[in-house]
Amino acid sequence: MLDGVSLDQLRAFIAAADQGSFSAAGRTLRRAQSVVSQAISNLEDQLGVTLLDRSHRSPRLKPQGVVLLADARVVAAGVA
Repeated sequence: MLDGVSLDQLRAFIAAADQGSFSAAGRTLRRAQSVVSQAISNLEDQLGVTLLDRSHRSPRLKPQGVVLLADARVVAAGVA
């Protein structure tokens, strides 16, 4: 499922899910908000699913995002 997905994409996704915003995720990762947003958008395109519902003030995990978040945490922890 995660073939071709970069660690940076996963870290951006985890940070956005944990922080509740792309801006806060960017501050956590020391990246611009636009870089975080683009990484997550590219991740969604690669996987062919929408991970975050962006229709609210802050992004919310969709069901596919909940599933990926658990896997992403395992991968990120394994690398660290």
